[in-house]
Amino acid sequence: MGILRIDRLTGPPAPLTVEGGPVLASRCHLADRPLARAVGLLGTPDPAPGEALWITRCGAVHAWFLRARIGVAFLDGHGRVLRVVDPLPRWHAARCPGAHHTVEAPRGVLAGLRPGEVLTLG
Repeated sequence: MGILRIDRLTGPPAPLTVEGGPVLASRCHLADRPLARAVGLLGTPDPAPGEALWITRCGAVHAWFLRARIGVAFLDGHGRVLRVVDPLPRWHAARCPGAHHTVEAPRGVLAGLRPGEVLTLG
């Protein structure tokens, strides 16, 4: 899978935090280019502890062909949490009308988020 790993399709990762709160992932990759957005975590065997993926212009995701179990948070254009699906069952999809961004992380990392909280990258 080498070249399609998300860490090879994006720039340097940044911390993902809850505004005024804890760091959720010390290494969050930003998928803001077409190839990175299309591939997502499909080419990454297992996100390492502390890793996450912020996908821009994304309101729906799927867990088809993913080896790792993930959780998902859908965000508005300001990073405000609209919906959390953690865990996202294998072979399922989730969407959120009005979402502008999506964050994917290993199962359990996003489970404590509540709608209205704001996530920041960097």
